[in-house]
Formats: sequence, structure tokens, C-alpha cells
Amino acid sequence: MTLEQAYLIAQILASIAVVVSLIFVGLQLRHNSEQMRIAASTGYYEIYRDHMVGVNSKEFTNLFIKGFEGIDALDLCERTQLYAFFAVMTRGYQILHYQFRKKVFDKELWENTQNHLADFLLSKAYQEFWLTRRHHFNPSFQAFVDDLIANRPAHSLFSETAPQAEVSAL
Repeated sequence: MTLEQAYLIAQILASIAVVVSLIFVGLQLRHNSEQMRIAASTGYYEIYRDHMVGVNSKEFTNLFIKGFEGIDALDLCERTQLYAFFAVMTRGYQILHYQFRKKVFDKELWENTQNHLADFLLSKAYQEFWLTRRHHFNPSFQAFVDDLIANRPAHSLFSETAPQAEVSAL
């Protein structure tokens, strides 16, 4: 075998090694992307869980429900407590919104997230919070929340009586 033939064989082997390396890197990137989506989904659960922690306290639950009527019924301490809660929760939703825009957060979970946030936005206290604190959030999230407030139909989240099942006439 001549030196030139050895050089050509080495070049072919090097090219094959580069292709195999690129395939490996591609598989690693795919795996990494999937892991990022899983982490984003876990983040969604953590935000939801943090949101639900308040239901363990009757005092906070009453405060949260009181906030649906507006801030006029809240004293300064209650308003501060509720606004701090809103700030933490809204920051979490902003992160999920960012992850969805970057295609890290799953579309199906994002639809659920939007519905949860839209219900949250029905609170008159939250709407007051948003008017005074929206500048704390990035412009694309501001536009998203403003759109949810403007375009989602209002409905009642709380009722003191259990909903009645509809009975259809046969």
C-alpha cells in the first residue's frame, strides 16, 4: 500500500468518524430537548402546587375568595399578602409562557396553563394587582395577560351550592 492510498483510507475513516460523531451529537441534542420539556412540565406542576398550598389554610382561602370581590374589602396587610402571592404566581406563569414561546414547554400543557391563569385573572384583586404591577413583567407576557383579561369570557368560579346536573327530557 502506498502512502497516498493510506492517506485516502485515513481520510475516508475520518469522514466516517465525523458523520458518526454528528449522528451521536444529534441524538444527544434530541435527548437533551426531551429532558428540558420534562423539566418544564415539572415546573408547571410546581407552580400549580405552590398555588394550591393556600387551600390548606382557611384564612388564606378566605382572603383569596375575598379578593375576587375586589381590593376595597381588603385591609393593607391582606392586600400586601395577596399581592405577594400574585407576584410569585405570575412570575411562574411568565416563565412557562417564555418556555412555551421557545418551544420547551409542551403545547397541550400550555393550553391547560392558559385556562388556569385565565381563571386566576377573574379575581378583581388580581386585576388591580395587574394594573399596578404589570410593568414588572416582560412585554410579550404583558400582552399575553392583557389579551387573556380582555378576551376570555367571565364566569363564576365559586358557588356556595353544589352545581346541579342537567336533566334532559327524553
